[in-house]
Amino acid sequence: MSQILARLKSTTQPQHDQLEAVSFAREIMSQKISRKEYIELLAKTAVIYQVLEPMVNEFINKTQDPALTPFISNRLSDVEKDLVNLTRRETEDNAGLSERKEIGNLSELIGILYVLEGARLGGKVIVKALRKNPTLADIKDFHFYQQTGIDIRQRWLNFRTLADNHLVKEQDQEKATLAARETFNYFYNVHKTLFQNNLYAPKCYFGIG
Repeated sequence: MSQILARLKSTTQPQHDQLEAVSFAREIMSQKISRKEYIELLAKTAVIYQVLEPMVNEFINKTQDPALTPFISNRLSDVEKDLVNLTRRETEDNAGLSERKEIGNLSELIGILYVLEGARLGGKVIVKALRKNPTLADIKDFHFYQQTGIDIRQRWLNFRTLADNHLVKEQDQEKATLAARETFNYFYNVHKTLFQNNLYAPKCYFGIG
């Protein structure tokens, strides 16, 4: 692991652990997540990606930097497929449930990507556990986690190169760290508060700084 990624990992470990405690991580890995909980997980994931994915793609498209093009993301469409398959209903546009700022610079983008691309890596492990869960045995595809056609390892290597090349100055590393922490916190706030009281969904703020 590069020194930059090691720093991002160590400085965001509390936020990572906090997120795992509310996002069914234990239930998934023990192969005991219920169908209802899995649908709830997907619904919350859809809300998160309705906010973060357009932010990332918009910043990348504006910069027109070829080094960033590999990080264009379309995972929202995958989680929507999963929800339609399980609920037979189209996913609602819940982007309005969250307030957000635009990504201000490349360091902030890298911080956000650290969380999103890390989640892709975790998907390889998660999908294996989901397939072994007898409660979910009738589900043929786990689109969001299986990521068909995506070279996940190469994406992570590309991200490592991007981070190593750009996060040279201390101030850039601090900006990336703050953005990664805020991204983990946003995931946590959605998982912790969304759909709690009869599907009442309070606004979850995503902002950096």
